[in-house]
Amino acid sequence: MYISTLSHILQFPTNYTYPYTEVSKLTRSDKKLLQKAIQQYRPNSKNYEDSWGYIIQATRYGGFKWYDKKTNSLIFFGRKSNNDPTLIVPNVFAEPKYLASVLEKIQRIIKSSKTILKNVDPEEIHLYTPYDFRPYRKNEYWNAQYKYDDQTYPQGIINLKQIIEVQGKIYHPLRRALNKNPKLTFRKYKTTDKKAVLALFALKDSYLNGIQEHGMYYASHAMYPTAALDKYVITDNATGQILGFTATSDINATNTALVASIFKNNIQIDTAKRIADPRSYVVSIWGIYHTFIEKYKEGYQLINIGGKEAIKTYTFFSRTFHPAEELKKTHLVFDP
Repeated sequence: MYISTLSHILQFPTNYTYPYTEVSKLTRSDKKLLQKAIQQYRPNSKNYEDSWGYIIQATRYGGFKWYDKKTNSLIFFGRKSNNDPTLIVPNVFAEPKYLASVLEKIQRIIKSSKTILKNVDPEEIHLYTPYDFRPYRKNEYWNAQYKYDDQTYPQGIINLKQIIEVQGKIYHPLRRALNKNPKLTFRKYKTTDKKAVLALFALKDSYLNGIQEHGMYYASHAMYPTAALDKYVITDNATGQILGFTATSDINATNTALVASIFKNNIQIDTAKRIADPRSYVVSIWGIYHTFIEKYKEGYQLINIGGKEAIKTYTFFSRTFHPAEELKKTHLVFDP
């Protein structure tokens, strides 16, 4: 369903009988399987990685799963990229010993020597090390810019009641931005919005890279318009143009996750110079804040805004929305 099929990642013909009955490609119905696992393993979860929106994004390259009906163990897999065969496990509902035994089987099938386990609680590393999991070595990282990808900076948990009341000195910058009245409309996403939303993703890449092509933002968000998520758009009252897209994905009955918040930067590209419209700052704050309002109205208490790759993004969210709690996550490597 998502970019690459399981038969592609395992390099088997389409009609091949997989060597393990527990293995299958990811499908839309697996959202219910995820929710079942959360209820069994961590019913009060606030983890970003326990949202369906995160799962389909993190497994966009060759996503598949291992599901053991006898033990109810559930493991999600993907590749690091189209060009990097490193196996990625973004989320797991299984004991470390069981996970290690499964990874040995899967790595043998796909002839991979390395798996990166993401979203590990640093306080639980000791549970994995007896089974050949290890932290990054000194010269290892996710990439040269962001050592732990979007786990480089911690996940932020927003108390929705507190943020909606927007009281106190700490929220002064937020109130100031909201009071600018950018003349926008916040509404639910419609299927007719898809073309404009995908163009928004591509525009984000062109602003960051200075070239007109589908890059990181497009690849990591292109599945969202058709996914089983709560999706919203922010439009300009004067022109009707879509200036922003947000999406949330529930973790459980009281907690949800902000899995997308992409906003248009009105830019002019002059050689290597890229200039953002100052209004985009207000538009993004307004759009994210109204997403919070919507989720609070629906009865959610907390929203996880995710971990961040860069200090600039982390600082923006922290200083603007002031998370009530942070969850630190890290990576482990399995290459016995």
